[in-house]
Amino acid sequence: MRNVIAVCVLTILTNLALAAPPLNILLTNDDGYLAPGIRALRTALLDAGHRVSLIAPATNQSGSGTSITSEGVSYTSHGNQVWSVAGRPADAVRLGIGHIMQDNPPDIVVSGINFGQNVGQDVIVSGTVGAAVTAVQLGFPAISASAEINFDEAATGFPSTLTTFPWAAALVADLIRDPRARFEGRFLNLNFPTQKKLKGFKQARLAASSILSIDFKEIDQGLWRAGYETDPGDEPNSDRPLLGEGYITVTQLGISYEPVALPSTDLSWIESITIEPKAGDGQSVAP
Repeated sequence: MRNVIAVCVLTILTNLALAAPPLNILLTNDDGYLAPGIRALRTALLDAGHRVSLIAPATNQSGSGTSITSEGVSYTSHGNQVWSVAGRPADAVRLGIGHIMQDNPPDIVVSGINFGQNVGQDVIVSGTVGAAVTAVQLGFPAISASAEINFDEAATGFPSTLTTFPWAAALVADLIRDPRARFEGRFLNLNFPTQKKLKGFKQARLAASSILSIDFKEIDQGLWRAGYETDPGDEPNSDRPLLGEGYITVTQLGISYEPVALPSTDLSWIESITIEPKAGDGQSVAP
């Protein structure tokens, strides 16, 4: 389905970023190698001139954190630098760095774009964020990216999220060119809003809440599932409410998930990036 959407054009006002050489990228996620978010991001990274090795779980591994498959993993090559791994996101990163890309190690591990926001305390269970944590633990720069879902769109397949993927992917592909976005011992966690007037990038701390409820209900005989807390009531300047206001939230996380103190790294350059809405013929990514 084609839609006229606002295509965000990223302008980074430094000659260094504009002249930066293409990167060698290990691309992964937790939704699976065929998920629409990672497909959009692969396209944007290739269009930006980067070299991309997509190494991601064969199936949806959401909520796997940094867990690994202790009995070992297998993988399948699909050609065109795409591999699916019968394991979790952390397995994909470890296998990618230690085996598939052993002779051509990545400059950065890019994880996403996740189908759903990873903010607040939910980053701990996220396989998308867990893949970035794993990369940083292994000594490689990383970045994780997620696109917000509106729970009211569940019955229709979250169309607003699908139309967010292409422009969010283009922003990520440009942002990682700047060496200031690639760290040692920590990484950036990005969350992109949907259905809102975009307000730009905003550095934020993690919200103190989780949307994961402990209100379990039996949805089938013997199968119980908890719901979600859609309005946990967080402090105004934390990432969850800022995302809800239309900001692309940027949180700095360390190798043990601890939030990096905001003054430790100056990210004012990200907040100063100009994002100009430009009418275009956009296309959502099919699920």
